This record gives sequence, structure tokens and C-alpha cells, in this order.
Amino acid sequence: MRLTFKYPVYPTQTQETTLFRWLDHLCELQNSARHDRQVAWETEGERVSLKDQKNKLTVARKKYADFREVPQDMQACSLERTDKAFDGFYTRCKNGAGKKGYPRHRKRIKSMTWKLRKYKVKNESTGEYERVRETPIRETSWKHDRLKVPKLGEVKIYMHRPLEGDPKEVSLVKKASGWYAHISCELPDTPKVEPTDAIAIDVGTTDYLTTSEGEKEENPRWYRQAEGLLRKHSKDLSRKKLGSNRRKKQQHKLALHHERTANRRKDFIGKLVYKLFHHKDNNVLVAENLNTSNMVQNKHLSKSISDASWGIFFKWCADIAERDGLHFHQVDPKNTSQTCSSCGKKSAKKLSLAIRTFSCQSCGTSLDRDHNAALNILFKAAAAFRGERWVATLYETRNKNEATKTKGLETAEQLLLFNALNTSPSL
Repeated sequence: MRLTFKYPVYPTQTQETTLFRWLDHLCELQNSARHDRQVAWETEGERVSLKDQKNKLTVARKKYADFREVPQDMQACSLERTDKAFDGFYTRCKNGAGKKGYPRHRKRIKSMTWKLRKYKVKNESTGEYERVRETPIRETSWKHDRLKVPKLGEVKIYMHRPLEGDPKEVSLVKKASGWYAHISCELPDTPKVEPTDAIAIDVGTTDYLTTSEGEKEENPRWYRQAEGLLRKHSKDLSRKKLGSNRRKKQQHKLALHHERTANRRKDFIGKLVYKLFHHKDNNVLVAENLNTSNMVQNKHLSKSISDASWGIFFKWCADIAERDGLHFHQVDPKNTSQTCSSCGKKSAKKLSLAIRTFSCQSCGTSLDRDHNAALNILFKAAAAFRGERWVATLYETRNKNEATKTKGLETAEQLLLFNALNTSPSL
């Protein structure tokens, strides 16, 4: 399991000038590698491999002084990034689904990566040499430690939390608020806990999510809150003369505003995911498997869906579940909002988004629309847990004793994973 630790770094003015020069060189290197692959395919119909481009890099470093100024590990990682982009393009062309996404020409890049090498160290007790990976951090007795950057020296870094695991690679990222170091570490996989308590969630735009227990989380709408100030910064930018220093300052102010909005959104999502798993004592979380790329094509809801960032929310749910040994599952969202969670009958008339209360014409159940959908998501996961389909009656899904007799489960405790089913409105 890979875990990335992010820390702020504080290069000096001379170091920052060098880093900017390296970023320009790596950007040109990526574009040259892309052009090399494009020309080879258009003229000869052949694909250029990563090994061939690394061999050309070795020749260029011997011939040109500007290539030797930049660390070779960073150049190799840039070529690997280009190779990964082309591999993804070839895979999408082979599958024939969606946009192909040919790797584009880069105007600028904002990060540089290098891998940490191993070296031999003699073990004094045994007298044998062991391969040990180099440590990127030198600890000091002051507030800031030191990050070892190839061919640049040591850069100040604020270690607000200790590193865990075996560091594999380091990335220096330039953002509007400053420089940051992303240190990727290898950690042992956490064994999965025994599933005991499950909860389902239904995401939305009115409320950010509604749980199967009826609790709601308010939607902060970070982008809409920042839209007024964003418009002011954009209008100020349009008045500045092209190429002037005032325009550059205003561009930085606008980028900083976007970064702060994104940070607020990520902070909210991170705390919400942690709350669902740890504060609620749930070790199983169930959600819908939404295709957000298609949903944002709705011109009436695209801004609200993008502001909610459901894709990041689901990804972080899966990542935290993997990190802490918990469970996260996604089910098909079809008809979860159109079906009664009590009797299992589908609504005769399709409910629009304006209708926020689900009223069943068959059994008379009336409850919040999102709460009803969250219960159906939980029932759907319970049926999938036993290898069944989500049937209309949902009787066996709610009755663990009957399901044990008919489906041959070893113990009824296997269905205790979905204890919330016992609080269904029909029981």
C-alpha cells in the first residue's frame, strides 16, 4: 500500500530560481519525447519505447551541458510520465470507449519527481553488505528539517507529522501558496476487519449526503460561496495590461483564491469520510456507483455536481477503507430513488428531482426521498452480499432467519453486517 505525505518546503531565492529553470527544462523534455513518438508513428508506423528514449537521454547528457545541469532521475521520471500517458492512450484506443485523449503539448509543468536510490551499507555485526534506501530527510534540532534534493542541496521542510513506512519517491510541487514536497512511502497492507456494522449513504446536491439512519450532512457549496470574490478577481485581471507585472500579481491572486476554495472542499470531504467511518463506529460503508462524467453534462446541475466533487469523495472513502482495513462498496444506482424501501414496489410515475418526499401508493409509506434511497442502497448491498439479486419484495433481504434457511448460509450472524435492515419502516 502506498501512502503519500505532503509537507511545505521553503527554498531560498537562489534555489527557487534553479527549480524554475529545471521545470522549464523538464517541460521541454516531455514535449520533445511526445514529438518524437508522434513523428515515429506518422512516418514509420512504429512506437517508440521508454528504453529508447532513455538511451537518447544518456547521449544528450554527454553532449549538452544544459542536460547535465538537471538531475538525471528527474529527467527519467519525466520520460516515464510521458510513457504512461501514451500507454493510457493506446489502452483507450484498444477498448474503443469514450474519448481517446491523445497526450497534449504541455505549456508548463508544476512538479518534478525523483526516485530514491538504494546503496550498500556494511553491517558491523555480520560484516555483510546490505542494500538500504537513502533517507530524503535530515532531522535537525530547529523548527525546519532539511530535504535532500539532487544537485540542489538541502531545502528547508516543515515536518508537521512523522513519515511512516519506506520512502520510495519524492515530488516537488509548485502551487500558488508555495512549494510542497510529496513523499510516497510503501506501507504493509492492513488486514480487513470483520464486518459488523454497515451504513449506506445517498449523495445529492440539496444535502451533501443522507445516511440510511436518516441523518443529513449539509452541502457547504464552497464554489458558490467563493463565486462573488472570484468574479471580482477575474474582472480585475481583465483590466491589466498583457505582460505587465501587475497582471502577473493578479494572476497569482486569482490562482491563490482557487487553491483556497479547493482546500476548503478537500478539508470538508476528508473530515466527513473520517466521521462516517470512525466517529460513527461503522466498518462498512455503501454508496452508489455514479458516473459523474455523464452527470455533469446536465447544464442545470453541472456546477452543483462539480462543486460537490463526488468523485473525490468516493475515492477517499475507498482509500481510507484500504488504509484502515475497513470496507467500502458501491452498488448500481438504478431505481434506488424510485422504489419504496418498505414494500419494494416501484413508483408508477417517475419522480422528478423537485419532489423531495417519497410517498408509496401501495403501502402508504412516506419518508424523505434521500433517506428512502439510502435504505434501498443498503438493501441492495445486503442482497449482493449473499449473492442474490435485488428482488422487488426484499423480504429475504430484511429477514435474516428466513434467508438463512432458504439460502443455506452457515449462520444468521453473517447478515448482522446489515443491522440497519432491522429498523426498516415496514418492520
